[in-house]
Amino acid sequence: MTADPAGAPLTGDERAELSWLRKENEFLRVQRDLLLDVASGYAHDFDALLRRPC
Repeated sequence: MTADPAGAPLTGDERAELSWLRKENEFLRVQRDLLLDVASGYAHDFDALLRRPC
């Protein structure tokens, strides 16, 4: 989908695709945030394990 410099309105298919892409982006952001939280937790646990006295 390319931007129309004349500013023509979107077709129904283009509006549907735009809506789907916005929902997918939000879903991917949530997944990214969850994965970062999990990875941070593992890194924190691993760091604590390494710092534990033997």
